[in-house]
Amino acid sequence: MEPAPNPISFSYDMAEAASVAEPAVLVLDLDAPSLQGLASLKPTDEDVARAAIYGAVAGKQFLARRALLRHFLAARFHCAAADVVVGSQPSGEPTILAPAQTAAPFLSIAGRSVFAAFALAARPIGVDLEILGPAEEIPEAVLHKAERTSLAKFDGPARHEAFLKIWTLKEAYVKALGVGLAREPSEIEVHFEADGGIDLIDCGARVPASAFRCETVRCGRESLIISCVLL
Repeated sequence: MEPAPNPISFSYDMAEAASVAEPAVLVLDLDAPSLQGLASLKPTDEDVARAAIYGAVAGKQFLARRALLRHFLAARFHCAAADVVVGSQPSGEPTILAPAQTAAPFLSIAGRSVFAAFALAARPIGVDLEILGPAEEIPEAVLHKAERTSLAKFDGPARHEAFLKIWTLKEAYVKALGVGLAREPSEIEVHFEADGGIDLIDCGARVPASAFRCETVRCGRESLIISCVLL
């Protein structure tokens, strides 16, 4: 029997992502020349206040990401980007304040340097990304004991990539839960099946998620690890 197709796919084109059925996941390089005009959208008061908590460079990147997110949501909701307002829940998770929706969709955002990922769905969803740079020391305290055993099979760059896949899946999962890193990461185990499938085990119980996706992709001048969890 053929496995059911994964409902999660990553798009790198805003027009395409705006037209696909949910869940919609858009991945962008802020430095792409085609996005420069869109990134100059006048920020909302909420965006300005949020950007102020970052440094100058990170704040500028935040405003560019937020501008592109508003353009993406405007295309999905068939309205002007200037009419889209994104705020934050008490937990820090993003929420769409305007335009008002009959059934408010779930929104997740990830950003690293000049890269951004936006995920939109009718049910809880989380997305995370990391830049696949040079291998670094792995913070083993965030790992489940089974993950430490799994990573011991790898060396150097392969081990670093395997760790980032684990980490981004954990981040995507807690974002979908709406709790962020208030959770203890070592309580969550990421298990990769031999056939390419993914399981998440939370405090010993298998997570009944609708879908997972974790990929290493080339975006602009960098390789990225991108993970998405749909509950």
